[in-house]
Amino acid sequence: MKVLLINPKFAPTIWSFEGLRPFTGTSFSTTPLGLATVAALTPSPWEVEIIDENVEAINFDKPADLVAISAFNVQYYRALEIAREFQSHGRKVAFGGPYCSLFPEAFEGKADHRIVGEAEEIWPLFLRDFEEGKARELYVAPKASVDIRKTPVPRYDLLKGNRYNMFALQTTRGCPYSCEFCDIIITDGRKPRTKTVSQVIAEVDHCVQQGAHYIVFGDANFIGNINFARELLRALADYSRENDYPIEFSCELTINVAHHPDLLELLQEANFYSVFVGIESPRKQSLTEAGKLQNTREDILEDIKRIQSYHISVVAGMIVGFDSDDRLIFKETYDFLQTLGIPFTTCGTLVALPNTPLLKRLEKEGRLLDLEWTDMNGHGASDCNFIPKQMTSQELRQGYNWLSRCLYRYDSYADRLVTALSRFRNRNKEHKRARLNGNFLWLLLKVFAYYTLTWEKGRIRFFYRTLWRVATGGPFSVGKWLEFFRWIATHRAFRKYILETQGDPETMDPNTPPFSSSQSEIPEKLDILEEVSVPVGK
Repeated sequence: MKVLLINPKFAPTIWSFEGLRPFTGTSFSTTPLGLATVAALTPSPWEVEIIDENVEAINFDKPADLVAISAFNVQYYRALEIAREFQSHGRKVAFGGPYCSLFPEAFEGKADHRIVGEAEEIWPLFLRDFEEGKARELYVAPKASVDIRKTPVPRYDLLKGNRYNMFALQTTRGCPYSCEFCDIIITDGRKPRTKTVSQVIAEVDHCVQQGAHYIVFGDANFIGNINFARELLRALADYSRENDYPIEFSCELTINVAHHPDLLELLQEANFYSVFVGIESPRKQSLTEAGKLQNTREDILEDIKRIQSYHISVVAGMIVGFDSDDRLIFKETYDFLQTLGIPFTTCGTLVALPNTPLLKRLEKEGRLLDLEWTDMNGHGASDCNFIPKQMTSQELRQGYNWLSRCLYRYDSYADRLVTALSRFRNRNKEHKRARLNGNFLWLLLKVFAYYTLTWEKGRIRFFYRTLWRVATGGPFSVGKWLEFFRWIATHRAFRKYILETQGDPETMDPNTPPFSSSQSEIPEKLDILEEVSVPVGK
């Protein structure tokens, strides 16, 4: 029997990087880890094929006994279209993946089968029932029960690896924190479960054999189990040295990594170039309200500086619309990010996701709006689905529009990028970069052409002025310049998305926020806005 595993095309979001395609060609951002894992879990004699619509067209006439579709919320509508088309061709269709596991009700009646939860045990069971002609409509795995040390190496050999910018792996599942808005603790549990170090190294090596140059670890918190993270990083550093640094890594982790110098050194030695940190808000009151207490205990600015000093870029998750946020939060957030020197942020309005503690609280308070869950784009968008406490919904959208456009003005972005790169200080311990190759040099040439061979004076000025400021803003290092070109190229993707969804960034003035500072008293905020002046774009 044959199963087709389908990854639907992503709807545009700020983190889908569609604007990078002129530089990268047909390549897409990240490999579908979930489907590659499901393919590895598919027992013989089943024949399995992965089709990722983000890098290739779907042939709906392709013969198959079963079509299994995985989807995030932003893929929902396309997933339904694909299901209907395959069903019209007489195929049996099953839904699974992150959104079906979080909110299975959205898929009820939309296909022949729904598979909810972790796939390791339930997927082989479903296939066995399917072979015997007795498969149920709904399969629900016990929550957070899988021993992921038994999870096989994802079948990335079934993908067209040269069409991806980045390969995705996972070392742990679960997060020990309990942020009110987060769905990770709903789907993966609060106790981090770890793979073995040798298991992860085998997966990394598999990706290298498929041509990977960049790997992102999709853990909710890479240092959720600090002892395991320390052991793994040592092994990754050894692997990198022994193989002449074939891979650059990135991951998501919590801000407390800044208080473990040995972890920062190991991240650098293992060849990590970027980390994602959920900072969320400049206000302590908002962080406390959301259960993000780990962000309130130390000096955020010093923590970010310390991470950046190891030649590691920080990407920030930011949210506006907490109950403690009034109309002044937008200007505060802008100033906060400019001071932190974080070029890229997935800034969005707060969303109450299905089955989260936030949803249950707002539902009890009668503040939920009558909106379809499936219309939500999630983190990094303006999809607030409840009534804000200290402003109107219209004011929240207006403030978010101002904030997102200001952040990606040429001068604002340049200020943050220059600030970040000026903190790359540990030169003697600078980690190696993935080997330069013809494709990378061709990419640099296309980036240079985009910013110089144009009639748009603002774009030319942005490129040369930022380049000059970086060149004169601190000691030389190869890593710093590779990061400069990485983030200057990626700005095209951010700017394209903001132009299409929010409006022209250059028409917004960071010094003229949408609401007056004469409003009511501002809740307690983190100290850095009072200690550090914000650089003015030039």
